Amino acid sequence: MPAPRILILGTTGGLGRALSRHFAAEYEITPWGRADLDFEQPETLSAKLASQEFDVLINAAGMTSPDVCEVQPERAFLANAVAPQILGECCHARGARMIHFSTDYVFSGESRGPWFESDETVPVNIYGRTKLAGEKAVLKASPGALVARVSWLFGPDKPSHPDNIIQQALQTDDLSAVADKTSVPTSNADICGWIEQLIIRHSTTRGVLHLCNSGVASWHSWAEAALTLAARLGVPVKTTTVQPIELASLTQLKAQRPLMTVMSNARLQSVLGGEIRNWYDALEEYLVQKYQPQ
Repeated sequence: MPAPRILILGTTGGLGRALSRHFAAEYEITPWGRADLDFEQPETLSAKLASQEFDVLINAAGMTSPDVCEVQPERAFLANAVAPQILGECCHARGARMIHFSTDYVFSGESRGPWFESDETVPVNIYGRTKLAGEKAVLKASPGALVARVSWLFGPDKPSHPDNIIQQALQTDDLSAVADKTSVPTSNADICGWIEQLIIRHSTTRGVLHLCNSGVASWHSWAEAALTLAARLGVPVKTTTVQPIELASLTQLKAQRPLMTVMSNARLQSVLGGEIRNWYDALEEYLVQKYQPQ
């Protein structure tokens, strides 16, 4: 079979850029950013997609800031729910596969154990609600679609929590991070590898699938892990200790955050047929590549 032609949306974001770089090495790809396809103009989407040849559409676009979504709910709904529905309809009509990215924020955060794909979704903010609406709309419009929920992304294309905390630690030893909010930090590089396998080797996998590394972290433990690794790599951080604080103390946040959104990757392991590495190992590899490039 010929290699699939892949249309990647959201290529101005960190995940979209990572996907574009990963697939460009061996596949015919079309990378589109917001200038190419504006989700806030849904009336233009169908015609634009009709003009482009593709076998697989990967949608890594959307409005991802919980605080922006909270104060601009109409825009969030267009970007996270209406546009994905139209994409799903277009993919279904032409027989193309759709892979749509969603979030751990579809969960309430009120659980002691990891969340499974089959668990009830009760989002606590506009971001989560619009992303959940997008999930449902995509799967209704294109029953063969894959909805990939991800959490706490990191990688070289866009600064994330570990990058930011290391940058702060170059200037000061007075650092703090939330300790009562947990999820799974996840490597964009690993996601790219999983998505390639899901396209090439597991083309019939559909429905909701949690794409995350293994393990559990808080923003606090993730920060301290990043600083400890950075120090070991010779980065002149002023401290590897971070003061733990509670999420409730961040009164500047406009959107409520769910406290516990650790997702189970058991289905992913079952589909791919292998262990999914721990987030710490993925973080170590990323920081080694960043600070000790070969």
